[in-house]
Amino acid sequence: MRILWLAHRDPMNPRAGGAERTINEVCARLAERGHKVILLTGGWKGCKPVENFQGIEIHRFGKSLAPHLALPLFLLKYHFDLVVNDLGHAVPWVSSTVLNKHNVVFFHHLHARSLMGQVKPATAKLITAIEKCYFIPYHDTFFVTESATSKSDLLGLGIKERNIIMIPPGVDQKLFHPAAKFRYPSLVYFGGMRRYKRPEEVLYLLKGLLHKIERLKLVIIGTGPEEKNMKKLANELNVQNHVEFKGRISSDELSDVVASSWLNVHTSVTEGWGFSILEASAAGTPTVAYDVPGVRDAVEDGRNGIKVKDGNMEALAEAAFSIMSDPERWWSSSIEVARKYSWDATAELWESLIRKVVTDQK
Repeated sequence: MRILWLAHRDPMNPRAGGAERTINEVCARLAERGHKVILLTGGWKGCKPVENFQGIEIHRFGKSLAPHLALPLFLLKYHFDLVVNDLGHAVPWVSSTVLNKHNVVFFHHLHARSLMGQVKPATAKLITAIEKCYFIPYHDTFFVTESATSKSDLLGLGIKERNIIMIPPGVDQKLFHPAAKFRYPSLVYFGGMRRYKRPEEVLYLLKGLLHKIERLKLVIIGTGPEEKNMKKLANELNVQNHVEFKGRISSDELSDVVASSWLNVHTSVTEGWGFSILEASAAGTPTVAYDVPGVRDAVEDGRNGIKVKDGNMEALAEAAFSIMSDPERWWSSSIEVARKYSWDATAELWESLIRKVVTDQK
């Protein structure tokens, strides 16, 4: 089949994150199975307009809304058996439903929850209003989502339950695997430095645990708008000697650090899915996190981590201390949880749905 996947970023984009991880893993496997997969997306300064990546043919047009403007001509020029409308950003791909009869929507999470501090109030209201109108362009279209929370959100947006398909993500267990732990107690935070992810809370957690856990260290991986503020806060809290800011690092180094750490800390307001939680689990590293949308699906309490009430920093510190006081049992049970997730299985579910849509709607 010829499949067109619409997204705002591709896996090679310097700002690629969890949403692009699913695109990469699923599309590459679909290509391996003989399907022609074309990704229409935005680009960045200096990028190639057309590029092949792991069997995926990537076409890049400008930034932001440019792919939306290019889409009508793209659909008129080429024939596709199915179009995947990836809503990694809130703006729907309206012209795909007009010019192609076979569509599937990939819904990650409700953007309204993660707009805090990222956009102006007027823009936040506009994005929220757009999300509430998804049922109009995507009337009677299948929606794929990864978490139970996102399914509930779709129901709240007026999407019919029979049109919502749950396809959980996988985890790269060749990349993320157990390794020898650091000899000293260690925390790791790996995620974007954006306000809705609340990375500063990991520094407050470190500050509160230092008098309880000797030789405690924290490694922070990732970049973003809050990086400068994070480094400033580390100095203000006088924990700078216990923190290492690594910035953006290679996948191999990331997996080494995560596997060597005793505990992963996740403080986001919301996620489509807690990818880093699953990756840490595969590496034998449990997680403490707030019980928030998308995150609660990835943490199995008592097995690969502990969830606490959103915003309760004291409870988060208690959970972290509890795990680090008896870490070894958590390391083994975390690995067991991750074994349930496979990108091969995820791609098979996607392929089955695509075949169903193309076959049933001929």
